[in-house]
Amino acid sequence: MSQRERDHHGDQPAPPRQPLTLLVFDGAGTAGRTSKVVDAVAERIRWKTGCHVVWVPWAASLIGVGGKTPWPVATAEAIRWAVDYMWRHEGQYVLVGYSAGCRPARELLQRHPGLKDQVAAIAHLADPWQPANRQQDGVPNGPGHGIMGQEWGPVPNRTFWCGAPWDPICRAAPDSLLRYLTASTDAVPGGLFHAFVDKAHRGRLQLIPFLGLPLHLWFGGLGGRIQRSIGEAQSYLGDGHDVAYKRYFPTPGDTRSLAHRLADSVAWRVRDL
Repeated sequence: MSQRERDHHGDQPAPPRQPLTLLVFDGAGTAGRTSKVVDAVAERIRWKTGCHVVWVPWAASLIGVGGKTPWPVATAEAIRWAVDYMWRHEGQYVLVGYSAGCRPARELLQRHPGLKDQVAAIAHLADPWQPANRQQDGVPNGPGHGIMGQEWGPVPNRTFWCGAPWDPICRAAPDSLLRYLTASTDAVPGGLFHAFVDKAHRGRLQLIPFLGLPLHLWFGGLGGRIQRSIGEAQSYLGDGHDVAYKRYFPTPGDTRSLAHRLADSVAWRVRDL
């Protein structure tokens, strides 16, 4: 069929596919790359979509984890770098954040809403602000939410989350004592969790001033909360915040890892770009 005949019958050639780029914001203590956790998300999306992957070289060595850069400062620097890259390179983008890196992945569009049309999806793995009602389909969604609170972000209809049910960074109990560590310092957990477990084992009078708890909690209502919070901290200090996302995660009819489940959702979202 000739071009004239195709035009007559409405068989127009498809518009050229826009280039797709992943901007990856790794976790704290990685100096930009790599935790070797979010890698599984990026590599699977690349395999499924043929996208280009760019690791944002942000100052991810934050206070409490590997360095002295305050989290807000590191976030602002990461966003500046990423926005400059987006202005210089055409196409569609997926913003991928892991742990502390979820903050710049989310705040980029909050600070630069004019770039919303260029962002096809946002993917959060182990987000400190993961909402209680957002989770990958088929993954058990236990009680709790992000240790820093709950934040749906600027484009919730194209934002995807995945959090291990026992990871306190994204699924801390509503009354978890660990929340006092992050709320008061605006810092990601790390050495702080080690200190919490140590002081908790020494006794309540060691723990309460360390957390800066209100006076009415000094002498009552803490027993069960202390034990649950110790369990959360120990999960983080074990493999609940890293290996948990890379290994097989068996659920009825599905053995994909949590990282791959998140990647597959994003790949599905951008399939028609």
